Amino acid sequence: MAGASRLQFDPRYQTFFDPDDPQRLAFEHLREVFTPSDNLAFVVEPGPEGLFAASTLGLIEFLTTEGWQLPYATRVESLTNFTHSEAHGDDITIGPLVEDVATLDALELARIEGIARADPMLSGRLIEVGGDLTAVVVTVMPRGDPLQSSREIMTAARDLAARAMMDHPEAEIRLAGIVAMNHAFAESSEQDSMRLLPLMLLLMLIGLRVLLASWPLVVATFAVMLAAVAGALGAAGWLGMELTTPSALAPIIIVTVAVADCVHIGLATVRGDDALHLRLRRALDEHHGPVLLTTVTTAAGFLSMNFSAVPPFRDLGNLVAIGVLLAGVMSLWLLPALAMLLPDAGRRPVWVEAMGRTCAGLAAARPGRRLLVGGLVILLVLPGLARLGVNDDFVSYFAPSQPFREAAELVDARLGGMYEIEYQLKADAAGGIHAPAWLAQVEAFATWLREQPETAHVLTYTDVLKRLNRTLAGDAPEAYVLPESAEAAAQYTLLYELSLPLGQDITNMVDQDYRSVRLLVSLRDVDSRRVLAFEQRAGAWLAEHAPLVSERHGGINLMFAHISERNVAAMFEGNLFAVLVIGAMLAVALRAPGLAMVSLFTNLLPVALAFAVWGWLVQDLGLAISAAFGMTLGIVVDDTVHLLTRYRRLRAEMDVAAAVRSTLATVGPALVVTTLILFVGFACLAASSFALNALLAQITLLTIGLALLVDLLLLPAWLMYRAPASESHG
Repeated sequence: MAGASRLQFDPRYQTFFDPDDPQRLAFEHLREVFTPSDNLAFVVEPGPEGLFAASTLGLIEFLTTEGWQLPYATRVESLTNFTHSEAHGDDITIGPLVEDVATLDALELARIEGIARADPMLSGRLIEVGGDLTAVVVTVMPRGDPLQSSREIMTAARDLAARAMMDHPEAEIRLAGIVAMNHAFAESSEQDSMRLLPLMLLLMLIGLRVLLASWPLVVATFAVMLAAVAGALGAAGWLGMELTTPSALAPIIIVTVAVADCVHIGLATVRGDDALHLRLRRALDEHHGPVLLTTVTTAAGFLSMNFSAVPPFRDLGNLVAIGVLLAGVMSLWLLPALAMLLPDAGRRPVWVEAMGRTCAGLAAARPGRRLLVGGLVILLVLPGLARLGVNDDFVSYFAPSQPFREAAELVDARLGGMYEIEYQLKADAAGGIHAPAWLAQVEAFATWLREQPETAHVLTYTDVLKRLNRTLAGDAPEAYVLPESAEAAAQYTLLYELSLPLGQDITNMVDQDYRSVRLLVSLRDVDSRRVLAFEQRAGAWLAEHAPLVSERHGGINLMFAHISERNVAAMFEGNLFAVLVIGAMLAVALRAPGLAMVSLFTNLLPVALAFAVWGWLVQDLGLAISAAFGMTLGIVVDDTVHLLTRYRRLRAEMDVAAAVRSTLATVGPALVVTTLILFVGFACLAASSFALNALLAQITLLTIGLALLVDLLLLPAWLMYRAPASESHG
């Protein structure tokens, strides 16, 4: 447990990617070339007076000024401090679009609105096209502990938004941007830990008390659960792991899985009227083999998550595997010791006998008919697998009730969108960005991007050059074109650079040796599939129509889109590994290749059916679902192992039908109880405010429910159907 004090939580989206991830490397390269773009956006929805009322512009001006006071702030962009160039006869002025709001009259306000709505660098990016929504964007460079710096920025930002709305109660201010997203990861984990874990423990305690009718066994089971969780977190600390939003849910999964072994031993302990130590010895004699086997196979399933392309899922798999191994050992060691120290558990609950008789009745008199019906159902469901496709949407990772998601969806619908691709468009030499032919190809690319149906906004340096060219031509509309010579373009760049106010520079759009420019395209209403398709179309267009332009591109949404695809391919290998390892373990442990093959089939079938149902109902495979196969396979193995181990033991003493009925009578109640406990645990996890965790729980719930049906209905029917005719009916 001591190692748990070494654990730290990292809320950044970067934790989802390996350091050598190609999309992460590309994105970090863009951040090295241009100004880092971690940002926080104050999304302002004005009151009835509208965006260009003096009161609203005063609010924007206040947020712009105070935004500089946020921790780690390096740049603030808004409607009011937007750098605008204008000609007044022979004089050229370059400065903020809005100054001294209190002195502006209606004519000036109308003039500002006309300029802002016509400027492509503002309209659709910082102000809504034809609407009143606007954003004040603060660029930050956090340092030190990621979680602490995120909290500092968000605390200050929320305080600033509250102060602004106090003075302007007619306005609504929401927080979006990368910093808000990182903090939403942290808040999701905190909410789950504070809300779901206590709820799950309470429900499990109540359920165990009702089902086992023994507080001593409940206390002993609870001790095993806590020991497994504490040991796993301590081991993670010593191994140098960092907790992330997915891996922070490991305690819930460990607790849920740990209960299964304790229930099997606990129900066996309360069976009979002899002395406690004899009942314990008998329970351990019956269940130590299955418990050890299920412990190892479950751990193998979770360890297959190491094939995942997503580091937090690898950590989650390792954490739970450690916890599962500890739980298996503790259920055979700590549970009996505590049971001996605590008062006698007493007689077996009455419901167990009734449930045992019900389960024994599931032994089919006509197994062939049941198998036929089951086979037809399977044939109808399995085609759903063909409907599955890789798709993801990182904004939908957060529950609709999350303030970040609400703000992100508002930005996506009415401003530039949350989904961006950044392009570094490169010339062949220093200063090469001023060559007219090169600029013409960049402008053509920007024009093509604006014509695409997914595009919400394009930010390109060629718009700055065109605006300056028009300004220097006396604001003649026909002069809104690129400069005709490289010399003129270089002079415009120098003029613009020298005119920028303190705190703003050109490095967010142009690199230091004028060899490349940054183009930012914002996409609206897209998911990972459409993002990847857009990326391919844009790359093909550049290759065909812009031979002078070389490029490198990246974006957070691109990173998530690619990692989803890679994770599916990686987990296919991991799942194959898990199947082979678990199959080999079962063959060795059962010492009956036929039973091992049956076990492997009945373990794979519920997982395949669950994914097929998912294909019919949802279709999309995202990060969470692609990692679920190995995890659910490890869990569903438990029921089959306990059934077949018991069946093989009884088969040496009685015929098939009697062995099946006796197995269902003794093991069936424990399977029902453990499934109910698993349902409680994963149902709590399914209520997570973080969709990756919730989806993982939902597919697991579906799988364990189907596994119980397969093990209680189809597996007994198969055992009896394959038995010799003289034995199949007793």
